[in-house]
Amino acid sequence: MREVWTTVFVMAEGPPLFAPWWRLGKRATLGLLVVVAALDGWALASVDRDFYLPDVFRPLALVCIAGFVLSGLVRANGPRRAARTLLLVVMGAVLVLEVQARLADRAVDRIEQSSDVLLRYRYRPGAVVRGAGDPQGVAVNHLGLLDLERASPKPPGVYRVVVLTGSIANDLSVPFAERFFRRLESQLEAAMPDRTVEVVNVSCEGYNTLQQVRALEQVGLTYEPDLVVVAYMLTAASIQNGGYRRIGNSFFAFRFLPMLAMAASGSACSLFAPLHERYTFDLVVRNPLERLALLSRLHHFNVLVAALPVLERFDDPVCAQLYDQVVDTAKQVGFPTVRVADAFLGAPWEDFMKPGQRWDLCHPNAAGHRRIGDALADGVVKLLTGPEPGPR
Repeated sequence: MREVWTTVFVMAEGPPLFAPWWRLGKRATLGLLVVVAALDGWALASVDRDFYLPDVFRPLALVCIAGFVLSGLVRANGPRRAARTLLLVVMGAVLVLEVQARLADRAVDRIEQSSDVLLRYRYRPGAVVRGAGDPQGVAVNHLGLLDLERASPKPPGVYRVVVLTGSIANDLSVPFAERFFRRLESQLEAAMPDRTVEVVNVSCEGYNTLQQVRALEQVGLTYEPDLVVVAYMLTAASIQNGGYRRIGNSFFAFRFLPMLAMAASGSACSLFAPLHERYTFDLVVRNPLERLALLSRLHHFNVLVAALPVLERFDDPVCAQLYDQVVDTAKQVGFPTVRVADAFLGAPWEDFMKPGQRWDLCHPNAAGHRRIGDALADGVVKLLTGPEPGPR
């Protein structure tokens, strides 16, 4: 960054080889210094020490300086000042959008940092989480889960299912009672009338597959599960910190670029394909599933891996390939699977979109949750009644 600041100070004086109109002047110099300092400060503030995130802000500072230099080619004072002012305003707007996007995504009232270096963060026990679906709020239980309190040790006669997933299970716009894991519980109770069924939601917004399996180790095993359901979202292969969602180290880009990519490609599914490239996928998905297989043998529970749909044409070939990749990987590890996405085939994806949420691709409305819960229940019943019964 030293070269950037050196360039700014040199420009403030203006080398004698250049005409006087090239010089910035005091006001222009001050404006440029403020913007470059702000961009540099935000670059430092948005660093994530655990992940390599390409820095977009220091290059923007260099772009700003280059813009001031090139504006010097305009000899007329008025247009030259207008160009420089516009450049400063644009850079200032970028910083404002970044700050707004970061503050909107922090959810500090319900999230706290975790001492576990793999989890990184979790829900704060005792926090009351409110949303459009539950204005009265749902309390985070004593283990940091957005779910009911459950007895420990597990009472006799109880069949417990632990659901591992990301933000879909904790969508605040869908009433708690209508979320898919609650639907799964009611459907299994109807299918297994001789037993008490409890479905435990072990999930947190932004968790990838590695974090989900880690949460099972740290918290979920406390519930002594008979079955673990991995409800796989296509965002679960991300290697960034899901608590602060970014593309590179830009919070605003996370919100804006997907919309741009969708407009360019015509399909939301293309957004998820880079997450499933071989090394990233093997590191964040395959390896945790292999660890989950080890845990299942040590703690005597069964596993079902379910591929959840995104809200795009349900026969989109790109998404279909990604669902296949997840299902095939789970089968290679030795897990039974269910393609929940297939339960949506033939239906308009718009029927499961929340009103005014075209860009929310992974969080269906209550009707979508019901269909997911029913498909999972069918998969669990087939698992339990198949040639190799599931219950212990």
